[in-house]
Amino acid sequence: MKHHLMVAGLSGGVLALAVSGAWAWSGGPLFNATDLEAKCAVCHSGVGRDQLRLEPPAFAASEATENKHYKRIEDGTGAYQGMPVADRQKLLADIKVVDENASVSISVPQNLKPGQEAQIMVSAKGGNELLAVALMDTDLRNQGRAIQGDGWLILGLPKVWDSDGQEQTKWVDRRGPGLRKNINSAVIFDRKADLAGKRFAAGRVTWTVKAPQEPGTYSITAVLFYGTEKASPLGAVTTPTGAVLPKGGAFGPSGRILFAKPVSVTVR
Repeated sequence: MKHHLMVAGLSGGVLALAVSGAWAWSGGPLFNATDLEAKCAVCHSGVGRDQLRLEPPAFAASEATENKHYKRIEDGTGAYQGMPVADRQKLLADIKVVDENASVSISVPQNLKPGQEAQIMVSAKGGNELLAVALMDTDLRNQGRAIQGDGWLILGLPKVWDSDGQEQTKWVDRRGPGLRKNINSAVIFDRKADLAGKRFAAGRVTWTVKAPQEPGTYSITAVLFYGTEKASPLGAVTTPTGAVLPKGGAFGPSGRILFAKPVSVTVR
């Protein structure tokens, strides 16, 4: 599947758009309530080239935010063709404010016994109205996987709080009847972006897990998916069907992939 992950401003699937604008990827992976990984979001720009450090340099450079997204706006190409220069400059300035204020961090005990129960907390900020996070084993965009693949066992559902400290279950409530809710991902539904006040969607998620049974050193990180363009008045486009999409288009590069600094956990 080409576009699994995205939050506000992220890209949309053809089927999703055809059925209903509310289900487009730019409104989040709301019908994909399952484990999520960074490798699926091929339309997103990458924040920091280190996430593609094992890829050919030319490819890694092409995926960087500056080249994959900013340059298109600066040059007025693609969806931005015909857009007045002043509008493009303002849109780009707004997008950079969003990027400069996006963040994600992860907290996890660094020493555990095999099978020991522990909590992992992820704090995130960025984008407009909602953002998505997922637990992964590495900050390699194209090769990372959900932490369960490395032996971690997620116990129960992820607990989600918005920026006001209100707990919410909107994401896990989308899981089908009878399906377990111990998934590695969470979507945080929050406020609209306020560029002038530098206030963006934010929140935190806590997972209860069991450490792998096999002793060793394990890498664990969190990936944040957020959108940029729809935070700007110049970046939101309403279609004839009422769907609100990013200026760059449903398959544009305005979504972002940002990794938390990985943590090494010793299990012994």
